[in-house]
Amino acid sequence: MQQTQPLDLAKELSAEAEATRNEASDAVEFDGSAMRVDAHVDRVPRSKQAQLRKVSALVKRGLKLTAEGDHAQAAKLGLRAVELAPDLALTNHFLGLCLYKLGRLSRALDFFERAWKIDPNDPEIYEKMGLVAWKLDMLEVAEKFYRLQLKGTPNSLNGTINLAGVLRDQGKFDVAIELLRAAIYANPENYDLWNSLGTALTEKGDQEEAETFYLEALRLKPDFGRAHNNLANVYELQCQPEKAIGHFEEALKDPSDPQEAAAMRHGRSMVLLAAGHLKEGWEAYDSRLDPTRTKATVFSIDLPRWNGLDVEEIRGKTVLFVGEQGLGDEVLFMNVVKDLEEAIGPEGQLRIVCEKRLQPLVRRSFPKAEVFPHTTLSIEGRELRALPDAQKGADIWCAMATPMAAFRTSLEDFPDEPGYLVADPEAKAAFREQIDGFGDGLKVGILWKSLKMDPKRSRFFSAFDAWEGVLKTPGCDFINLQYGDVEDEIALAEERFGVPIHMPQGIDLRQELDKVAALSSSCDLVIGPMNATSNLAAACGGKVWFVHARSSAWTLLGTGRQLWYPQTRSFFGDGFQDWSNTMRQVETALAEEVSARS
Repeated sequence: MQQTQPLDLAKELSAEAEATRNEASDAVEFDGSAMRVDAHVDRVPRSKQAQLRKVSALVKRGLKLTAEGDHAQAAKLGLRAVELAPDLALTNHFLGLCLYKLGRLSRALDFFERAWKIDPNDPEIYEKMGLVAWKLDMLEVAEKFYRLQLKGTPNSLNGTINLAGVLRDQGKFDVAIELLRAAIYANPENYDLWNSLGTALTEKGDQEEAETFYLEALRLKPDFGRAHNNLANVYELQCQPEKAIGHFEEALKDPSDPQEAAAMRHGRSMVLLAAGHLKEGWEAYDSRLDPTRTKATVFSIDLPRWNGLDVEEIRGKTVLFVGEQGLGDEVLFMNVVKDLEEAIGPEGQLRIVCEKRLQPLVRRSFPKAEVFPHTTLSIEGRELRALPDAQKGADIWCAMATPMAAFRTSLEDFPDEPGYLVADPEAKAAFREQIDGFGDGLKVGILWKSLKMDPKRSRFFSAFDAWEGVLKTPGCDFINLQYGDVEDEIALAEERFGVPIHMPQGIDLRQELDKVAALSSSCDLVIGPMNATSNLAAACGGKVWFVHARSSAWTLLGTGRQLWYPQTRSFFGDGFQDWSNTMRQVETALAEEVSARS
């Protein structure tokens, strides 16, 4: 482990809280005011006892301040204690605690590690190091510390719950579940254990059993906000967004901290949209921009922000329309550009600030708008989005989803037009000529996964084996549109299914998005989950069949189809992850498509 660097406390106090890189859902937080100062006495050599007594008073005063919520003043006492006794575990332990409470996670871990090196027999330090490492997404390190904690204190329920959470986040679902089952057998009245087991089951994909455990947690503690939040998520996955709304509202009565409250507000906005409550949902969706929310992007823009509620605020103004979240979202929300230009009027100017790879496509599609790139930096786990060139002379800005609150408050507000982006016609013709050379069949572009496939995210994508029936449909020539590492799946298709998937030439499917738009919209049909590529194909007017993990995906807005792209279809099964049913529907529809063409 690296040597702890000197602490510039003024800098740490003035900095923003460091973003957690892992939400550490259902983690049991340690109580900062409950640090056992006197327990250090027996483990400190006699030669340092006087020094310990001197700094103990400072630490106890600091703990009182921490309990009162004054973490800045507590940190000042903690720094004084470290300066007086830098080689005592107690002082480093306490300063680490203060930095953690200030949200300075990496620096907190530095001082916890220093305390651990000095006194590896302190059982409390393992719990703290485990939680910080978990939030920094250092999962193997966190597991190590929680196992050490449980080795010293085997009956620690907090340690058991947190270890299970770390195992769950590593995809070790069965190990986590058995750990929690054993703990529940010994402690059947502990509602945290029931709730944590529910979450492990949810992320494993067993929502029905998870519901049972969340309900038991709520029987034991009816006002348990975290369990209400988790049950709401289960109901959304079970395609019951209306049922989820009430549990999010109950959850918001009992958040454990501001970060959890921000996540709950965002979750509620998503199920409002999934249930088709567009006006209320879009207004609530403003919660996605709350910097308290762990995953919120922070925008470095020195301009007033439009909240989308009063269109008169942007009339005649130079408006920055700024990309947010991922590429697919930027493409999706450009559905509203024409409405935005009309609302701004001829006296104003729209500036579209998008991912730089989208610029050529966006310029061609919206010639009256000015187009700029945004720059995204990752600082201490937080995404910071800056606009180095676009701000000059602008009056107001909004994130790309914000105008939905003005222009998409009912289902009838969505235009019945097959696409709003314009692919390069020459590139489109060239790709069509290329794919025509693959055979005489229906030209079907396919994709099946996301570039990021961690245990939590992979639940929303079918296994490649589920595509067997679709790929064996006669009369089709399949074209790969999947970016990333696909060699194994393409080899599998040919070896096991006897089906070639053709690789288009002259294109980087991840970087050259203007070409991706041309290629995908030149296909007769594109089939796959909703990601950047399928959004581009649909936004350019292409025929796209979206494959969904459930019918309650928020982009469906409670309708069962993508209103953003009226020429598309959506496929889903009963409940969550009903892939065999979903892909069987796609297979049947594809056979009908081929038959109708011949």
